[in-house]
Amino acid sequence: MDTELLSKRLGKFLTDQTGADVQVRDLEPLTGGYSLFMARFVAEIDGEDRRLVVRANRPEGEVLSRTDRAVEWELLRALSAELVVPMPAARWADVTGEHLGVPAIIIDFVDGHQLLAHSQTVDPVQHGALAEKLAEAIGTVHRAGAVAVPASFQRPTSWDAYIDGFISGWRRVEAEHAERMPFIRWVAAWLDKHRPPPAPLTLVHGEFQSSNVMLDAGGELRIVDWEYAHIGDPRVDLGWAQQCAAFMPPDLIGANPAGFTKVYREVTGLSEEVVNPLTIAWFAILAGYKALGGMLQGMAAMADGQNHLLASAYLVSAMPFTHRMWREGVRAMEAAMSEVMA
Repeated sequence: MDTELLSKRLGKFLTDQTGADVQVRDLEPLTGGYSLFMARFVAEIDGEDRRLVVRANRPEGEVLSRTDRAVEWELLRALSAELVVPMPAARWADVTGEHLGVPAIIIDFVDGHQLLAHSQTVDPVQHGALAEKLAEAIGTVHRAGAVAVPASFQRPTSWDAYIDGFISGWRRVEAEHAERMPFIRWVAAWLDKHRPPPAPLTLVHGEFQSSNVMLDAGGELRIVDWEYAHIGDPRVDLGWAQQCAAFMPPDLIGANPAGFTKVYREVTGLSEEVVNPLTIAWFAILAGYKALGGMLQGMAAMADGQNHLLASAYLVSAMPFTHRMWREGVRAMEAAMSEVMA
């Protein structure tokens, strides 16, 4: 990504959008994130400095997964207008790439720390309180409901159909891989047999984890990176957060499961039968197929010379770790279920 060229294009694009003479300076790429290029910058608009972030598609050959900026922009524009979700406001977009060279979205810059980095540096005693703040933030997202999502977004026909899609995803990952992996078929069969009670379908972030949450200067949480948002079971977000925490600790939900689930239930109105540590753990396994499928596809693309990402080689080491994590998780859940039944 040519940052000097991007700065010039941003200046011209924002000038056209605002009708003011916009000067862009201090463009600085942000680390983190596999799917998109991100950079913060300062835009001087009518003599006032605005701190913004641009989220842009990466060039071909440098992506592990592909998402649509036009779809993301439609959602962010709707959520920004309603102010019902804790997120930085979305301001402008070039969804075709006609002006900026690649499809891109411009949002407000959050002046603060990434929650993951913050939680890794504070006293672990504070993790319980952070878990409750996290529950309130994601609970607010899920409370927004499916009505907060633009009408163009796909609506699952039922809760079972939505869950079937995930379980079929596990089986599809195994079927499309270069070699058979019976372990994946076993995980899919176990998930199918132990479905939890259904929850109302709602707005789901799709990649909810502490690295996608910012702690702003006022101590409030702001959720970022919405490219995988959809309508689904809200517990997918909770399970995904726990799965990611296994790779990038600490696990804030696991640090205070009672406090997290209590606050989350109070915000969303969901029952204890629907949201508890066991149902979250089940979704932690269910949500894993997309990451697993992405890893396998990236590895295959690297082997075929279709990408040159070091991340694809690095993620080979994640395979045995995830197998062990899922197996140990299933054993622990089966033991807990037996205890509950007894």
